[in-house]
Amino acid sequence: MLNDPQTYSNPSEFNPEHFLAKDGKEPEADPRRACFGFGRRFLTLVAFDWTGLHLADASIWICAAMSLAVFDVSKVVENGVEITPEIDPSSGSISHPKPFECLIKACSEKALALIQEDTY
Repeated sequence: MLNDPQTYSNPSEFNPEHFLAKDGKEPEADPRRACFGFGRRFLTLVAFDWTGLHLADASIWICAAMSLAVFDVSKVVENGVEITPEIDPSSGSISHPKPFECLIKACSEKALALIQEDTY
């Protein structure tokens, strides 16, 4: 449902601007309407003011923000050439990217101390 080209232009492309209104054009459909449930389960979320949706959305956001605050994530460089991962997601109910290499390191000594503090 979230990869339907009739609903989303270039659905396999990561582009958060799809969901912003610009140039008089309406934003594309909010994917949270489908990925957090619909039908009977969606009505339950509406009845409770979307509590489950807000909790899941906030949890994912804070986890990503905390990770990006202390880690630098970049492409791998081999022989002076930056390697761009191939975008070829798996098919099925839940799609995952194929394994790829990337470089993840602490962005500073202070960040490294925070990471090590949290692992003990």
